[in-house]
Amino acid sequence: MQRVTEQLRVVEEFLLLVLDADHGDIRHSFPRPSRAVGFAGAALMDLALEGRVSTDLWRPEFLVVADPAPLGSDLLDPILAEIVEGGEETRETAFWITNLAKRSDEIREQTLARLTERGILEAENGGEVYLSADVSHARRYHTADDRTIEDVQLRIMRALFSEEIPDPRDIVIVSLASASGVFESILTPNELEQVRERIEVISGLDRIGREIAAAIREVKSQPEPEAPSVRPAGEIPEADGLPVLGNVFGMAGDLRGFLLREYERHGPIFRIRALNLRWVALVGPEANVFADQNSAAHFRTWEQYHEFGAALGGHRVLLSMDGPEHIRMRRLLIKGYSPKMLESNLELAHDVTLRAIEGWPEGRPVEIQRAMQQIITEQIGMFCTGMSSEAYFDDLVYFLKMTIQLNITKRLPPVMARLPKYQRAKRRMQTFYDRIMEAHRPGMREGKAPDFVDVLLEANRADPQLLPETDMIMNVLAPYLVGMDTAASVCAFMLYALLKHPEILARMREEVDEMYETDGGPTPAGMRKLEVTHRVAMETLRMYPVVPALTRTVSNSFEFGGYQVPAGTEVMLGTTVGHHLPDYFPEPDRFDIERYSQGRAEHKQPGAFAPFGVGQHRCIGSGLSELQIALTLAAIVRKADLALERPEKALKVKLSPAPHPDSSVRMVLRGARG
Repeated sequence: MQRVTEQLRVVEEFLLLVLDADHGDIRHSFPRPSRAVGFAGAALMDLALEGRVSTDLWRPEFLVVADPAPLGSDLLDPILAEIVEGGEETRETAFWITNLAKRSDEIREQTLARLTERGILEAENGGEVYLSADVSHARRYHTADDRTIEDVQLRIMRALFSEEIPDPRDIVIVSLASASGVFESILTPNELEQVRERIEVISGLDRIGREIAAAIREVKSQPEPEAPSVRPAGEIPEADGLPVLGNVFGMAGDLRGFLLREYERHGPIFRIRALNLRWVALVGPEANVFADQNSAAHFRTWEQYHEFGAALGGHRVLLSMDGPEHIRMRRLLIKGYSPKMLESNLELAHDVTLRAIEGWPEGRPVEIQRAMQQIITEQIGMFCTGMSSEAYFDDLVYFLKMTIQLNITKRLPPVMARLPKYQRAKRRMQTFYDRIMEAHRPGMREGKAPDFVDVLLEANRADPQLLPETDMIMNVLAPYLVGMDTAASVCAFMLYALLKHPEILARMREEVDEMYETDGGPTPAGMRKLEVTHRVAMETLRMYPVVPALTRTVSNSFEFGGYQVPAGTEVMLGTTVGHHLPDYFPEPDRFDIERYSQGRAEHKQPGAFAPFGVGQHRCIGSGLSELQIALTLAAIVRKADLALERPEKALKVKLSPAPHPDSSVRMVLRGARG
């Protein structure tokens, strides 16, 4: 078990107390305003326990500075400094609770980061956080001096439901939890009534805790500012369109550009239509923040994606699962989509890229998109399934394109599924799957490191109802179908951008050459040092998003942008519109990798940068994809001297099944390097 470096702070244990370990987030039943004052009070209590602040002896409702010396804490020192700076005018504790509540999201995020760094929590790339396996099993945390601390939820429940005298630290946690309304969210009404008197007794045992709790109650009792009137869904502005066709032509061209234009006209919420399809569009950074924070409660994906899985007879595919089942499936599969899966196979994936480069004819044009698809698909085959996909490449490309257009974008009528070519591609997918599973029969994998298919088989053994054998085929093929449509397209756009910007290519080549010369080739540690490469990839994802928008169904009604959005509404999340807003990314049409430098960090503005989606369905393989993209382009930059066939031509983008460089965008190998 990983050890923490010091005793947990009150704010950290407060977060652990309100964490819903099954859903990977703070309990939905704990309202956001209550969370805000709870985290604010916990931070003040930490300062009090460290002797930095106290309550005034004669006026206990006032907070005073006892010691202005910093603690060396990134979380607490800025709060202490703010209180010290305001020390010329002694203020009530309620003032500081109100003030800090405005920063509660920042306090929560820093606390999550600390707990993750200590190994108490594990964070997933969808934003969910769970107790680490060790802590979850033992329900204890280790400290630096070899002591163990019992899980805060166990301690607090024992304090409430027994006659034991609680630890002084637990007294203040009970006091904070009571004042902010935590117990209403984690206890049933009968349980709460049973221990109500006990809570009151414990809460009164600590003077400072008592005063901070009183301030929290005072802040909570203040009337909420009058909310602006919420208008019905029928009043949501509608994008101008043609009779019957609606916005077909605008959406069929540059979807992000269309959503950006409508955002500039109407703001973050408007209605769009295409023939008989209707959506409410939620667009821009503010919509991303809303979706990130509320996706579990308000959005589901089943309607949009269940037919995609059913194309090969599957019904339980991560993309189309929602709620607790989605969370369980995601946790079972996360190991298979982890960057570590590729890190343990870097040499294998690197060799795939080198062989592909050797096959490019010198002096003759090569289609960039197809070349990247071939590399990415073969890499996935080797490190995910242990089997080459080369013989099935064309079938995979065709099957993916048709299945997306038939079952997700609905650009093709269902009758097209009867085409002999499509039926043949489906049969070829079954044959490919059968070969993969044959190679993973019991006894066939002895002495080999687990690959993605092994992770799926383990998930099936662990929970055969959640992932039955009947649903294995689409899950086994998912990395191919996703990678060749997303990672490959990002690689193609990134290579195009590098060849269009030779000064950036030179900078990337310099750091890649250094890695090869120092380490002899790509290594996990070496890849993490490729700062320019990482920035080029980030700017590629910003300028050329391969998933410009997402569709969802509203599971529970909500208010956004002054309008009511009812349950059952189909919504389109314009997640990448923020990528092109000059208020967030100045000169958005310019390819500028310095946006991601420490001094600028434009992508860190809330909701501004979302290339992998938002919320609980954020791409599970984003970390793996980023590493795969960087590895592939690093090898190409190191080994091949390339140029665009027609550098003077503007980039032509094809939008089906997802945005990617058109087949007319080609490169020419001028010679080998390295």
